[in-house]
Amino acid sequence: QARLVRFKPAVTKALNPDLTDTEFLTAIARDTWGYFRDVVDKENGIPLDNVLVTPTHTKVMSYTSTTNVGLYLMSLTAAQDLGFITPAQGEARARKAIDTLKKLSRWEGQFFNYYETITLNPSSKFVSSVDNGWLAAGLVVAAQAYPPLREDAEALLEDLDFSKLYDADAGQLYVGYESDKRALSKNHYGLLCTEPRLSSYIGIAKGDLPKSHWYRVYRTLPADWTWQNQIPRGVSRAVDGIDVFYGFYRHDNLRFVPSWGGSLFEFLMPTLVLNEREYSPEGLGANNRSAVEAQIHYALQTKRYPIWGISPCATPDSPQGYKEYGVPFLGAKGYPDEGVVTPHVSFLALDVAPEEAIANIRRLAGVKDLYGEYGFYDSVNVRTGKNSPRFLALDQGMTLVALANYLKNGSVRNRFMAHRLMKEQVGLLANETYFGF
Repeated sequence: QARLVRFKPAVTKALNPDLTDTEFLTAIARDTWGYFRDVVDKENGIPLDNVLVTPTHTKVMSYTSTTNVGLYLMSLTAAQDLGFITPAQGEARARKAIDTLKKLSRWEGQFFNYYETITLNPSSKFVSSVDNGWLAAGLVVAAQAYPPLREDAEALLEDLDFSKLYDADAGQLYVGYESDKRALSKNHYGLLCTEPRLSSYIGIAKGDLPKSHWYRVYRTLPADWTWQNQIPRGVSRAVDGIDVFYGFYRHDNLRFVPSWGGSLFEFLMPTLVLNEREYSPEGLGANNRSAVEAQIHYALQTKRYPIWGISPCATPDSPQGYKEYGVPFLGAKGYPDEGVVTPHVSFLALDVAPEEAIANIRRLAGVKDLYGEYGFYDSVNVRTGKNSPRFLALDQGMTLVALANYLKNGSVRNRFMAHRLMKEQVGLLANETYFGF
């Protein structure tokens, strides 16, 4: 049974549509913060993974992931910036979470992917390179936001040695390490326009990974991999002595560099902390705009859905399910579209297309039973009208941090980019140019 700070969620709640955009988004941010205010283990100070809320019962899951903890640390600074908690309250919560991190069992300094929140035992023997990247990002933000915690946060960050998960021959990160099998995973994270690029950036900034790693991750998969959605066009350029193919896909009149599955989460999650709009305006920033434009057109025009935002999320048709969704042509492989829309990606899109994002968020707020005590529930199937009755720490964290960045001029992102190691590698972002040829 979970040990929560407090927990009395209402099933549904209404937003006032007459609020100004700033008031409207702030109200959502305040409700979303409620998840991290309440659904945290009161002794260990780390957030629980998800909550299922129905009119008849509520179920709380007593486990968490390293990504959840990283986003929680960012969410504390977001809540502080938005005035929901004081700096002292944020620091106290961050201290408790960091003290717990110091107690957790690890493999070679790397955290396991999942832990029970009461016993603190690993509930998974898998070490994930992408999830540890998000934990590292949270530690970077906490170190910047709370100077008294800096030494401990930096020590944990230093221990997260991404070289342990690096394949020097391929020049890419392994997906992870299976400690029960004592084996690195067989697959790699091989596409730049997916969420693991943050782990790559941090690993290079820390000196764990060579700078060449950034250029050995594919922009598009090799042209002779004929199973991919389409054969890429593009040009090769020498960057830091490495021949890099800057390829792209084309759909109608749109050019874009694909993600793996075509979900907005893959394209946009790194923008919570990486300032791609400013430092990579002709590369990652431009591609993020293309991805959002394509998602909007696909959903509203091609499919005639009333709302947009297709990404991995909780499944409306299975109370405990989670599935990967995407716009199929936006991915090298392509996740399926089953009419499921998730609100969190509209908040990620605030940095890229704010007017379109706010309009979509207002439409989402009008969907029956999609909003509750802790903000938006995780998804809705626009074909059936059925909602997922769950709040996920992952998606609540992305929502809250994105809102703070939008409402407070990039406050969380700015802390990350100001870190002495992270700001030294902005050239990696600036070197990305995709469509200027």
